Formats: sequence, C-alpha cells, structure tokens
Amino acid sequence: MNSLEERIQQGIEGKFKGLKNGFKDINNYIFNAQRACYTLIGGQSGVYKTSILDYMLANIIEDAIGTNVPLDLFYDSFEIDKLTKQCNWLSRAVYNKYSIIIPPKKIKGLGDNRLTIEEKKIVDDCRPDVEQLFDKIHFNWHPLNPTGIYKKLFNHYKSTGTILTEEYTDDLGNKQRRLSGYKPNNPDAYTIHAIDHLYLAKKENSYSTKDNIDKISEYNILLRNTFGLTSYYLQQFNQGISSVDRQKFKGADLSPSQGDFRDSTSPYADADVVIGLMNPYKLDMESSLGYNVTKLQNKMVMFKIIKNRLDDDNVAKGLYVKPEAGLFFELPDPDSLEIEKYYNHKI
Repeated sequence: MNSLEERIQQGIEGKFKGLKNGFKDINNYIFNAQRACYTLIGGQSGVYKTSILDYMLANIIEDAIGTNVPLDLFYDSFEIDKLTKQCNWLSRAVYNKYSIIIPPKKIKGLGDNRLTIEEKKIVDDCRPDVEQLFDKIHFNWHPLNPTGIYKKLFNHYKSTGTILTEEYTDDLGNKQRRLSGYKPNNPDAYTIHAIDHLYLAKKENSYSTKDNIDKISEYNILLRNTFGLTSYYLQQFNQGISSVDRQKFKGADLSPSQGDFRDSTSPYADADVVIGLMNPYKLDMESSLGYNVTKLQNKMVMFKIIKNRLDDDNVAKGLYVKPEAGLFFELPDPDSLEIEKYYNHKI
C-alpha cells in the first residue's frame, strides 16, 4: 500500500488524471474514469442508460489505446445481445469517421430499412474497427450470480499480480488466512467492470432480488478496496411518475434523487459516484435546468451527479442525445447563442 507521501507525488505526476469518458464539464466533478471508483448509474427505462454507459466505455477504451495505458474491461451485458450491441457501436463508428448517420435499424435491415450500396461500403469499412474493439473487451452475454462475477474478477487479479494474505485467528481459535493486499504487475494498468443491469444478474441460492444486488455490491467493495477495481453498474429506477403526479409537478424542475433507485439501496450507499438520468420530455416537463424542453423534446437527458465522494454532488448537466449514432453532447448554457442549433436539431 502506498504511503500518503507517495500518493501525493503520484497526483503531482498526473497518475490520477483518469481515462477520458467522452465528457468535459461533467469531469470537473467526477474526473474521467478513476481507478478504484464505484460508479452507479440509474434511470427509468428509455433514458439511454445503456447508451450512455457504452458511450463512456468506448471513449475510455479509445483513450487507453491512444495513451498506451493497459486496460482490461469486463462487461457483463445481461440485457443486450452481442450483435445488437455491435450494430449500435457500428453506427457510432460510422458517424465518428464519416460524419453521417446510418442508424442501427438500417444496419440490421429492420422492416423496410435497407442499406444503399454506398452505405454498405461505409459499414464494411468501419466493421473491422468495431470487431477489433469488441475483441479488446471481455464480454459476457449470459447472467452470472454474484459469486460467479466475483470469482471471474478475482481470477483475473491472480493472473495480473500478487495477492497478499495475512494470518489471523477466528472466533473458534483456529488459525486462518485472509486477504490483506495486492501488488499488481503493472501499477499503471486499469481493470474496469460493467454490469447492464444489476436486476438481471442470476440469483444466488435462494436470494431475493435485493439480497442478490446487495451481494454484488458487497463483493464490489472488496474488489475496489483490495485490487483497485473501477466499476460501472446500471440500476433501474422505480416506476415513472403517474399522470396525476405529472400534473401536480408540472412547471417544477424535477430531478433524480436517492429515493428513485429500485430493488435495493445498497449500491447507492456503497458507490463513490451515483448518477441519475432523466428524460424531462417524457415527464411532460416544459423546461428543465433552464432549457426549453418543448424544443429539445426527447433529445434532452438530464445527467445528475446525485452522490459524489470525489467532489461536489447535486450537480446536473443537460445532454443532447443522438441515439441513432450513440452520441451525447453536453448542452451549452441555456442563455447562450449556441443553444439555438440544439433547439433546431442542427447537431
């Protein structure tokens, strides 16, 4: 374990700059992707939780490659299958390279959507990049129980460093050994774990949904504190505000809060950073954070830092969404001239 003096020196040397996650202003508070940071992302269905997670992870991977930082990313995608996710990421790759939108529904040929000859050439050009990117990620598409998740990550750390133990005496007077620390082969390396989403993890023994989620979070604390695991876990919010409540709160600037998280409060209590996502348009709000929701419509998502052990919390930022390309843009100040291009959807 590093001394306080060593930790201060590492900060001076920029060791904790973090891997870029695609945002700018938001990182004044959460500082990119940090080692040993447990991030919980919550929201109702249809607020782009998975899309935002994938956007952040794709940027993290690209920054790690560009800066030669070793990265192992374990992604338990319990909700979305491999081909669907590849098509979504392919749309983003096409936009980044050609500045054109070829939505996933067209790549997949859903309904009457078909690629043109020219679009097929573009997709074929970007496809190897996406496939290579996926090869760098340790994907799992089948639900695991909490202990299965823990063992997978524990075995990874066994292969990438030295696990330290110490002797202790249990309550019965027997000598036992327990984890006491970890010495990585490469201190600059990152290990990141993502779950989409917690509710869909396989039940362990006779656990309830709450018990199951609590156990995953308990294991995650151990992995974070012992090995420096960075994690991004998705959790569902409670059911949406009823039509009666919407009328009651119409005109109020609603935002996500701790009480919105469904099934268990343990991940909220355990996490270092908690992010709540909300789509004001779906809640019949006319304005949010000073923005004209009537103009932005469902293209706006509120990104709120509800809890933050790294810096200030209760900080909210408006995002403009291009779901067909898997992209998110931080909205400019609502009083700026630049906001008009977002209102006119010229992004």
